[in-house]
Amino acid sequence: MKVGDIRAATRVVLVAVIAMLMGGPGVMAQEQPTAAVAGLVFDSTAMTPLVGARVAVMGTSALGTTDESGRFLLRDVPVGEYWVSFFHPRLQELGVSAPPRQLQLTPGITANAILSVPSEETLLMGWCLAEQPPAGSAAIAGFVTDSITGVPMPRAIVTAERVGGISGMRPLEVRTDDSGYFRMCSVRGDEDLKLQAKFGASSGRSVEVYVPTGTAQLQDLVLLMSAEGTLAGYVRDYMTNDPVSGAVVSVAGTTSSTLTDITGRFVLDDLPPGRHLVTTDHIAFEERTDSVTVFSEETVDIEVRMATEALEVEGLVVTARTRFGRTSLAGDAKRADFMSREEIEVLLPRVTATEDLLRNMNTPGLRIRNVYQVDQLTGVMIPALCIEVSRRGGGEGCQPAAVALNDVLIPFPEQFLQDLDPNIIDRIEIISPIDAQFQFGTAAGNGVVAIYTR
Repeated sequence: MKVGDIRAATRVVLVAVIAMLMGGPGVMAQEQPTAAVAGLVFDSTAMTPLVGARVAVMGTSALGTTDESGRFLLRDVPVGEYWVSFFHPRLQELGVSAPPRQLQLTPGITANAILSVPSEETLLMGWCLAEQPPAGSAAIAGFVTDSITGVPMPRAIVTAERVGGISGMRPLEVRTDDSGYFRMCSVRGDEDLKLQAKFGASSGRSVEVYVPTGTAQLQDLVLLMSAEGTLAGYVRDYMTNDPVSGAVVSVAGTTSSTLTDITGRFVLDDLPPGRHLVTTDHIAFEERTDSVTVFSEETVDIEVRMATEALEVEGLVVTARTRFGRTSLAGDAKRADFMSREEIEVLLPRVTATEDLLRNMNTPGLRIRNVYQVDQLTGVMIPALCIEVSRRGGGEGCQPAAVALNDVLIPFPEQFLQDLDPNIIDRIEIISPIDAQFQFGTAAGNGVVAIYTR
């Protein structure tokens, strides 16, 4: 090629490059249209939004981080078909990867994407596939806890056997790990199964479950390891040793309270085992608080001496337990027998009925089953919902808990729960049979599901 030709070609290339840089028409391509991607990242294992997750549109430079509500917004994403995924340390903890979501982006349109950590059922199926269970299997997992204290029970035995199974057939058996967790990957699917936890001579009530083949289900179990204890004693005058009658003796974190008799004697039954703060109060004396440890199925006797001026005692920091779940004296620990509006709002995108909210409450003693019962009008067996609130019993039949709306007992509670819109609920509280009778009378002898609206 001649020198003149080379110079001419070079001049053409330089002009083209300058035109591209200056945005000249006919040379630089038209500006590519863009779209936006907005959405939510949710942790299905904890039922909470995932904060600080890094969200990316694969194949582009679009990258963002979820805010305090788990939401994200990615702008100026080139239009087209892409996969959207996310990363968070929570995925490493669970040993899983985030399932991506495919989106078709249209110019000027904001596409919505809900991304999530796989649910516990999905994770359970994934873990069980690694064990290569036989064909026709299903999976069940959960935690075993003490019925009263709520403490996880490590090394407990969990058995699963067919309801009405063949005599002599050995049930499937596993042990819980150090956290009280058990997993069964090879139970027979499409059959009614009876689950039960055992530890030494103690056992829990059996729970009937039905798990379709190829699916997984979470089912927690309780053990009747602990039983209530009794606190008894006398209240006396510190100076004279005379009995103090009419003093109020109460246990923090419980509804247990009583008055001393003319001999200064008091008795408090049905206290959960563990350390408690016992407060003694009388109009003629300074209030006094003592720390007492109550033992399962035992009576603890104490003597409380009261003075007109406060006695110097060592300060204590104690955590008390309610009948259902745990609560601190500061009231800042999560209660297993209570669901707040904030917790309800997290569940609303995933539930369709009020009974679904109840199934998400990890309250020891709360049992929800689909059963059949006789219709009082027709005498025909019809499907029904059985909600029980008890730490003991179980077995055949149903001992349904009452349902109260804004502190008023509701007739035909099952139909009421089916019709009640979960969006209007402010909070739910599960009340034990003993406490429910004090509040609502004998009609609430099987416990109460107390629902309060917004």
